[in-house]
Amino acid sequence: MTGSVGRLAAGLVLALVTAGMAAADGPGLTLVVMDPLAAPLSCPCVKGYAQRDYAALGAHLSKAVGRDVQVLFNESLVGAAGVAGAGQAARVDLVIGKRSVVEADAVRAGRTLLPVAALTDLDGATTQRGLVVVRGDDPAASLGDLARHRILLGPDDCAEKHAAARTLFASAGIAVPADGPVAEACSDGAEAVIEAGAGEPSATVISSYARPLLEGCGTIKRGDLKVVAETGDVPFIVAFVDGGLDADLRGRLVAALLAVRHDPVLRAAIESKRGFEPLEEAAAAPAATDGGAASRGPNPDWPGWRGGGRDGRVAWLPDGLPSKKLVRWKQVLFNEGLGGVAVAGDRVIVGDRDAADTSDVFHGLDRDTGRRLWTLEYPAEGRLDYGNSPRATPLIHDGRAYLLGAFGHLHCVDAADGRILWRRHLRDDFHATDKLVWGACSSPLVVDGALVVNPGAPEASLVGLDPLTGAERWRTAGAPAAFASLVVCEFGGRRMLVGFDRDACGGWDPATGARLWSLAPRVAGDFHVPTPVPSGGGVILVGENNGCRLVKGNAAGDAEVVAAYAALVPDMHTPVTTAGRLFAIHHGKAFCLDGADLTPVWTHPERSLKGHASLVASGDRVLALTGGGELVLLDARADGFTPLARQRLFEREVSLFAHPALAGDCIYVRGPRTLLCVALAGDGSPAAD
Repeated sequence: MTGSVGRLAAGLVLALVTAGMAAADGPGLTLVVMDPLAAPLSCPCVKGYAQRDYAALGAHLSKAVGRDVQVLFNESLVGAAGVAGAGQAARVDLVIGKRSVVEADAVRAGRTLLPVAALTDLDGATTQRGLVVVRGDDPAASLGDLARHRILLGPDDCAEKHAAARTLFASAGIAVPADGPVAEACSDGAEAVIEAGAGEPSATVISSYARPLLEGCGTIKRGDLKVVAETGDVPFIVAFVDGGLDADLRGRLVAALLAVRHDPVLRAAIESKRGFEPLEEAAAAPAATDGGAASRGPNPDWPGWRGGGRDGRVAWLPDGLPSKKLVRWKQVLFNEGLGGVAVAGDRVIVGDRDAADTSDVFHGLDRDTGRRLWTLEYPAEGRLDYGNSPRATPLIHDGRAYLLGAFGHLHCVDAADGRILWRRHLRDDFHATDKLVWGACSSPLVVDGALVVNPGAPEASLVGLDPLTGAERWRTAGAPAAFASLVVCEFGGRRMLVGFDRDACGGWDPATGARLWSLAPRVAGDFHVPTPVPSGGGVILVGENNGCRLVKGNAAGDAEVVAAYAALVPDMHTPVTTAGRLFAIHHGKAFCLDGADLTPVWTHPERSLKGHASLVASGDRVLALTGGGELVLLDARADGFTPLARQRLFEREVSLFAHPALAGDCIYVRGPRTLLCVALAGDGSPAAD
């Protein structure tokens, strides 16, 4: 907390039961709020700030899921749970708070909490930083001037004031003792620095979100402190669901959180620009299996490669497909293309090439109408196998879009208007030396405040960039880049980046880029195009020479293959998992494998599946977009290949390779020089191809 009001609120637990429901669909739910900017946990010293009304959110959730929702406020998960049910075993269904604090509390309480969505602030950001501050009259002007200062970090469960701060000080060669002084609250650290005499110059780290409150509450006066450095971005307010919740209920809660972005009154009440955004590492919650699509709410945004979780998962898929193709809109593109589609907020972004095939082009389209709002075009000459268009799917994150062309041009633009914010060239800037055959394919990824890309240079195989400036955060030496994209997942009990370089699969620390393990394929020659699929604390890998493998961490911290299925050998296709199964398509055959041991549940030859196919899954459905432009909807729980519906999207013969996006109730499909937005449910305007 930030001052006397915060310390008073530290012991506050306020229970609110949402009203207005005539009947509940089941037992009530408990939402524990640990957000330091929630009204009961903060103070009204700064107008329009730190007065988030979570009672309003509770009422919204109650209406959306058909259950009474009790809202509790506390700085401690264990303390709130005790009030909820008199003991640590008390029910806690949903928790919203600082990510690092909630995760640490969950470990202490022995609870399994799954992060599902991040709350955007008034500027649209989902992160915060630690601010390194000294007295206003301290001559220190930069981090390097603090070598002789007494350093007060925050507690180890506050990432911005501890882990990120230690990383920052270490980068300047300043060793902060492990047993050094700790300021439990930002106000404690600020007061200690101000009160320190000239003989003991001190510095502390305060949270960026807390600075307005420190000044607004009078804990410090303007000019008492000055900022000499900032840590990297760390996640801020995140929503977690209890891992033991019924999958259907979990899915409805996630959908209700993501639907906040459509309610401007509720967004204002919780001081948020865009409501909740899906977390990229979090698998989309399984779908409800009863009721129509409209009762399930809109699917979350699809902000990059394979969606928000990079796993091809959505909250729901329909029980069937409309009898007629419902084209919401169609937009002409300039050339053929391989890169996928990104959809977030009110934008759809897709890569393209100019008609002369000498420049990369990216289009920013209006999500509702398909109208072209901006175009980014820049020279990118060269010749690659399979054409020269961008391969990587654009990434939309915190109002910015990260656009990577096949020749290594990386642009960060404002997603609203396409204005260039910064640019880099991955191969030139980091001195990649390998031959560029198929182009730069791996889609950018933002994790823990870093934009991760893989130039594949000898001294910069993987690089973490500052998403706001493009400045380098870290780099890792290694092999040339593969073509698969990286994912973030739990592996061997540790959260890490998992992906490929040219030679092997590997795991990397997302904070530093340090390589944690390497697993070379048994048979050489895989091109490493399919993306790893997170599954059960490990990953599933597929490739053209090594089949399908389930890889997990062992006691030594290394990776090992624990199950395999040799007959599934796709060279480009990435599978999906749902309902405890793995679904994949290769060479005209559909595969359904047991997710635990990769034994076949069923296989089925299917003429329409020849060529490439892209898959999207919900809790009980799998939707295939075939290379020929047909949608095939499958029952994920059936004992065999069971198509529920089919729909052709193109009247003429096509050959599709770009991955579609699925957001709201629409699928966005890149066809030959065309981008289609097609409704999967509800009303639409049937249109000719």
